[in-house]
Amino acid sequence: MRLTNEDVDLMNTILEQLDIMYRPEDLINHLKALPTLASVVLIAVGAACVFNGYRWHKLIVVVLALLFGFGLGNVLSAEFGKSMVVALALGILLAAIATPMLKFTVAFFAGLAGAAIGATLWTFLKSDQPELAWAGAGMGFITLSLMSFIFFRIVVILFTSVSGGAMLVLGSIGALLQIGSAKTEVTDQLLMHPAIMPLLIVMAAPVGFVIQEGRARNDHS
Repeated sequence: MRLTNEDVDLMNTILEQLDIMYRPEDLINHLKALPTLASVVLIAVGAACVFNGYRWHKLIVVVLALLFGFGLGNVLSAEFGKSMVVALALGILLAAIATPMLKFTVAFFAGLAGAAIGATLWTFLKSDQPELAWAGAGMGFITLSLMSFIFFRIVVILFTSVSGGAMLVLGSIGALLQIGSAKTEVTDQLLMHPAIMPLLIVMAAPVGFVIQEGRARNDHS
């Protein structure tokens, strides 16, 4: 099987989005185009991940697979006029596959969280080589994916805290950008201080990790 130029372009586009947290201009453009309902869904799912990620991890992984499939379907169906049917069908398909293959699905989403962390850290630490962010993404993906098979509970708590924190922050900012009076001020502050969003996620993730770890230990005691 040979990769076409379109496949290569799609892979490069995905890799370029992994460190988007450190590129506020692109992120703001995406959030401005986000419907209000989508922002509300991100906030709800993000809060569930942060506070009850491990306790509800089976349901949350299925929901994440549904959302991932829906987003991937939107990207793949772009050349067909953004077909909602394709996006929804792919989302349902991935959610159905995720149910019986829970451990592998957890490994995949943990890897995605690790890739995002690795790419963002690479861009932050190697600001003169942002085009090599894929290297940090690859290391993060492999590390967390493999760790999920050894330290399942810890990795589930980690990736739900990080991904939940990201969804909670992005959903909240997306909702604020829909408010006319706050839109300009929020945009200006994010552009002036590009580290705000990564910092908010870094603050939310440890809170979720501590809460979930405490609850998990109580459940096992």
